[in-house]
Amino acid sequence: MAKVRRNDPCPCGSAKKAKRCCHGPVTYIDVRMLPVDMTQGAVDVLRHTSEIEMRAAFDQLVYLPEVDLSLQVPLSAIVTPDVEKALSALRDNDDEEFDRVLQPVVASLDSVDRRVELARSVVALWDQGRIPETLAAVAIMELDREESILFKSAVAESLAVLAGDQRTPSGLLIASR
Repeated sequence: MAKVRRNDPCPCGSAKKAKRCCHGPVTYIDVRMLPVDMTQGAVDVLRHTSEIEMRAAFDQLVYLPEVDLSLQVPLSAIVTPDVEKALSALRDNDDEEFDRVLQPVVASLDSVDRRVELARSVVALWDQGRIPETLAAVAIMELDREESILFKSAVAESLAVLAGDQRTPSGLLIASR
């Protein structure tokens, strides 16, 4: 079998040079976390959605965890130094410290299972008519990204509720730890 040279036509048939196609430098491959069947419904909705509607829904993602407790990451059993620092920063109204420790908390909690659970909650609220379909579809697709604003917001909202800094979606104020 002959070796493919950089300036030869790519054997895939694209009519591009090999160095600009299959035999070029390795590029980042987007890794999907959510099951395909879960994202397919979102893709179907977004296929018929304008860019303006999608941008508006994307801007609402950060507020979505305020809608229902199921859209927050459960933290009551998780006690780590970073979680304690985040709770302390919220109690002290130290936004800079909270922002600094939020990223390690999010990184320690982020997992495929938690993202799938959050996506299932989005689907359930969509099915119940509690959130618009475009917002739900954007949320599901955004949860499938490497870094998710919705997941980060879900953790931040959970911390705020746990610290007594924010009320639950039903209006309860939780006594802080």
